Amino acid sequence: MITPFSLINPLGLKEKELISLVGAGGKTTLMYALAAELLSHKSKIITTTTTKIFPPEPGQSPSLILGGMEIFSKIKKALAQHGHITWAAGRAVGNKLDGVSLADLSQLWSSGLTDYLIVEADGSAQKPIKAPNADEPVVPEETTLFISVVGLSALNKPLNKDIAFRPEIISRLTGIPMNSPITLEGIARLMVHPEGGLKGWLPGMRAVIILNQADMEPEPGLGHRLAGRIEELANDKISKVIIRGI
Repeated sequence: MITPFSLINPLGLKEKELISLVGAGGKTTLMYALAAELLSHKSKIITTTTTKIFPPEPGQSPSLILGGMEIFSKIKKALAQHGHITWAAGRAVGNKLDGVSLADLSQLWSSGLTDYLIVEADGSAQKPIKAPNADEPVVPEETTLFISVVGLSALNKPLNKDIAFRPEIISRLTGIPMNSPITLEGIARLMVHPEGGLKGWLPGMRAVIILNQADMEPEPGLGHRLAGRIEELANDKISKVIIRGI
């Protein structure tokens, strides 16, 4: 259990990684924070999505490139210039960006162009907790590091659509009745469930759980207690639980 100011060392990053982020509670912020830290170490980073994300805000990414692998030369030039770019297939409705295809993502990764390809592979409608449906998440099979995220601000809140994305599925996976408080035990069980926080994980991927929004936990110490409970329930699929404030 770690409360890091840095992400590189706690995550145990290797020289090249394809990192997939799933879950809820601050994936996008986490993605750009990790990219900024890696850029400070002179790495080459591409942030992208296989679902949909909002365009990067000022300061999150120095360049936004839209298109598929037909614009590979443009991607290569921008990455050489900036060190970090955000890549998406195009514009979508609702001021969002469309995710790149798994085929294009695979081709780009195999090209060796970038040191780190960070993929937001799940949507959560900006909620702190979610459970995936049958079509989620969209995790590239080449993923080396699988990061499942949940926001500690969800603790003790009523399980409904105001606080959770797909609350009915969360209820089914955890046993928490709809509109009842989201318990520490319930989140722990959700995060280790193969249809919950570990959906999309495949053998060969290192799995890390990040308990985000530690600065918003309802009581001091709940994050550490939750991390301990996850570690008790976890099998060898999970290598680490990290507690992080944003």
